[in-house]
Amino acid sequence: MNLKDADIQCDPTSTLTNTSVVLPEALAQQAMQARVAKWATFGLLAWMFLPLVTGRVYVWDDLQNYHLPVRQFYAQCLANGDAFDWMPTLFSGFFLTGSGQGGTYHPLHLLLYRCLPLTTAFNLEILLSYPFMLFGMQLFLRRHLGRSDAAWLGAIVFTFSGFCTLHFLHPNAIAVVAHIPWLLYAQDVLLRPNSGPRRWRVSAEVGIALLTGSQLLLGYPQYVWFSLLAEASLCLGFFGWNGRGLQKLVLIGALKCFGLALGAVQLLPSMAALAESDRATLPPEFFFYQPLSLADMLQWLGPFLTKTRVFGNNTAELAVYCGAIPVLLALTLIRRRRSDLKLHKGPANSETRLIVTAIGLGLLALWLSFGRGGGLYVIQTWLPLVGKFRYPSRIVVLLHFVLAVLAATGFARLMNDSVTEQVRLPKLINAVPWLSALVAVGAWRFADPLNAPQWTLLSMGPVLFFLGALMMKDLARGRVSVGFMLFLAGDLAAYGFTFESLQKTKTWPEVIASLDQPPGSPQDGRIVAEIQIAAGDIGFEGNDLLLGGWHQADGYEGLLPQSHLLDQNTNLNTLRISGVRWINSGGNHAQIPGLIRTSNPHWLEVPNPLPRVRLTTNTTTIADFNRAVLQLQPNGPTVVDRETGIQSTTMPQSAMQKSTAKIVVDRPGHIEIDISAVGPQLLVLSERFSTGWTASIQDSPIPILRAETDFMGCVVPTGDHTLRLAFEPVSVKNGRLISALAMIMVSMYAAIRLIP
Repeated sequence: MNLKDADIQCDPTSTLTNTSVVLPEALAQQAMQARVAKWATFGLLAWMFLPLVTGRVYVWDDLQNYHLPVRQFYAQCLANGDAFDWMPTLFSGFFLTGSGQGGTYHPLHLLLYRCLPLTTAFNLEILLSYPFMLFGMQLFLRRHLGRSDAAWLGAIVFTFSGFCTLHFLHPNAIAVVAHIPWLLYAQDVLLRPNSGPRRWRVSAEVGIALLTGSQLLLGYPQYVWFSLLAEASLCLGFFGWNGRGLQKLVLIGALKCFGLALGAVQLLPSMAALAESDRATLPPEFFFYQPLSLADMLQWLGPFLTKTRVFGNNTAELAVYCGAIPVLLALTLIRRRRSDLKLHKGPANSETRLIVTAIGLGLLALWLSFGRGGGLYVIQTWLPLVGKFRYPSRIVVLLHFVLAVLAATGFARLMNDSVTEQVRLPKLINAVPWLSALVAVGAWRFADPLNAPQWTLLSMGPVLFFLGALMMKDLARGRVSVGFMLFLAGDLAAYGFTFESLQKTKTWPEVIASLDQPPGSPQDGRIVAEIQIAAGDIGFEGNDLLLGGWHQADGYEGLLPQSHLLDQNTNLNTLRISGVRWINSGGNHAQIPGLIRTSNPHWLEVPNPLPRVRLTTNTTTIADFNRAVLQLQPNGPTVVDRETGIQSTTMPQSAMQKSTAKIVVDRPGHIEIDISAVGPQLLVLSERFSTGWTASIQDSPIPILRAETDFMGCVVPTGDHTLRLAFEPVSVKNGRLISALAMIMVSMYAAIRLIP
């Protein structure tokens, strides 16, 4: 059997193999393990892709509550030729591009939702990240380890880790994370000498810029930050190779700047939306919420120590477990090769640098994950933009990445060392299963009774670690069975695939039938599905009623726009002014006086909500929004943030009633209103105020005021006119220009570099 048949390609810069001649039996064993790993991987992916071929769509939690309604709006805009930057159906108007969660300018999203049915495009957006991540991780590890089976092992561990499967409901996060192995692979090509033909290096250079831009266009900058930490660790770990380290770091830094410019069409709107969001005014404690704790570290030794799998309620954010075999392999690597982890005076080999880099990155991520308790995270909160990220526990993704690297390296070393001798495993490997059993007993004895799992689930941890230890002993003797890779994949699948996000699917008719819709018609007025107060994260119903054509005055979103009408001071007056007709009866607002009970027990009716557009001369100026909201009266003066110049006494009420305003064009980010005004008046439109809006009459711009604290107002002159409002934020305009120029420059750079 030759190397090609065995699917083995050893990197000439890797010094992992400790024998000058690889025995045919060893090659056959490597090939067998690689094939089993591939089949196990493809089996897991096939299971994930099954709803796609059966006409079902993933709908658990955020998938239906947030992402699916946003994608439906996005797909409709692409089909109708409308702009998608402004989403009028959420929060009485919402800067969708600034939010970022739609990834609206990403080429893949544009292609999927323009060309495919909604449910197909949605499933593909979620699922394609996993094979992309898998093959990137496999290539990165194979380049360092020189063994296909070890590379596949590490790729399985990372792709189907507890983080990546339990965060299935956060598709943008997983999509950004999927870029990390590819970016590290491209940087590695540039950092290491003798990396192949010139075209490989050019491809790596262009790839760094394009991949960075792609990450930013996905609209989840927090995970781009995690990626930067991983990339910086790799650069520092390989700094100084061949005496050209500084030159290479400068090149990589320039390429990252190109990528930053490519993502400007998303990054600039996100920064603009952040300035108008509630997060810009939240207290510092909000950004330290939900760190990892020391108790969470026990998850390394058991997958089901509690009902929620974590020591808390937010399973997706706090999950640490990553399989029994990976933990044992990583411990074996560290205990057996401590002397190799020190960089000697001479140049270190690729594998040693990889181990040191991985351990350093893991310690940094662990330190940051403890939030305020660790101390280092406090410094991060001082940084611009990065300081506004929440949930310190999310950096656990880098711990999973590090464990995958160490597990793959440990497996490769064991397999290579066992070719010539029987390897002696550290005594710790025999102790870990007993530690797992001890942790399980402690969890059973001291756990919160309300969060205690069944004993059968609790015992899975010790069972998995005992079986894993037996398989490790076989590895040390040079014997590895077909069941090894299957056990590894099955362990991860049993943990991640049994979580609800990968279990709950529906057909599209089932999705619509599941909506608890209010009585009446969406044209009757807006709804409040549930009031979400950011500082306390009060319960919510989500945005899934948008799928039925309803418009919400509130909404569910990570980057909430600032609101004064729907907050702790919500009352019947603010609801009427917001144009709300129906309120979910299950929230903290059900006791508001004046609401009307209906035949549907889930919904309360708001009497006489104001129309979406109206004219008035009765105004009062209050610049302080907190004071202004207390003065709001549906039948009283309209509160504005600055003087209008309109005198309410100059026009009789009978004449005032002859004035009319009618919306004739109502498209996302583009509204036209026909006005017939008897004297100068204030037009009030209950569309959320944002600095990106412009107004004009007969192509002459007119200023927009804040009316009723949250909405827009314009002073219109006497006569018949058409008022045009357009959402054209400077951040989007500049972002498009910068991204387009960057794409041209990257293309020119690639062409010049490829010229012989």
